[in-house]
Amino acid sequence: MKNLIKILAISAIMFSACTHMQNSVDDQITAPILKEEPKLIYPLIAQQSNWSGTAVIIFKIDEEGMVDKTRVHSSSGYASLDKAAEKYCKGLVFIPATQSGENISASMKWEVEFNLKDFGRKILAIVNDVMDLYYDIKSSATAEKPLLQKEILSHHNDMVKNIRDGIKLNEYMYAVVREELSKEWEPVSEYYPLTFLLYHDFLLRFPDYDSVSVVKSRMEQAVKQDINYLMTSNNVGYEYRINKDILLQKIKTLFKKEYPEINIESIISDVWTKNDIIS
Repeated sequence: MKNLIKILAISAIMFSACTHMQNSVDDQITAPILKEEPKLIYPLIAQQSNWSGTAVIIFKIDEEGMVDKTRVHSSSGYASLDKAAEKYCKGLVFIPATQSGENISASMKWEVEFNLKDFGRKILAIVNDVMDLYYDIKSSATAEKPLLQKEILSHHNDMVKNIRDGIKLNEYMYAVVREELSKEWEPVSEYYPLTFLLYHDFLLRFPDYDSVSVVKSRMEQAVKQDINYLMTSNNVGYEYRINKDILLQKIKTLFKKEYPEINIESIISDVWTKNDIIS
């Protein structure tokens, strides 16, 4: 049986979990490397009750880099937050640990912090920066526009990558996309992040952007995350189930009409399969 190594990784960044690995005394053993990170699902009841806390989760990473056998090492103080932290950790994907070039299992300790109040000022500052860039583009010379467009796209990418709370992402997204998009989508996405709309809005604004394929690739990655959040969120009640169905149908309709090269049905099917969801 392959050896099981234990690697502790704890770093608390709001709605993200970054790792700092302990160096092994054995140079032939390499630690797992984070490859894919899901959005953190902040439970609806916790949002409404303004609950916050930090959960520490211990989990095993198998030889394929998938997370298995999670358990709560230190509770946040709320069962719903602990459950959300475990679900988040189960969605992490790693490049597996290796020993002498062969994949091995590993154990890891991961800290997940929940706090609805943080990042507000940071988000507001970035929103102001993006709105200034939109204003500058209108009056800029043609040669300057691509650089300004890339800066806007960089802001979008950073927000999607670094803020794991879907509600905070929506605050940013609806503040910077066109008003007509906000009016169309916000009523059906109050509790679900729709980060793909950042890239949809970008393409509507700048259809002649010099790297459209890159933006579409980003949008495809974003909608995968959004649908996973939507389908695995533990919001309950008839109203929320109906809302999910309406929202999912709107997403499907948009992509089939505007971006047929992105196979939205396949994305949804993959999420169902991954999370054992029965359609």
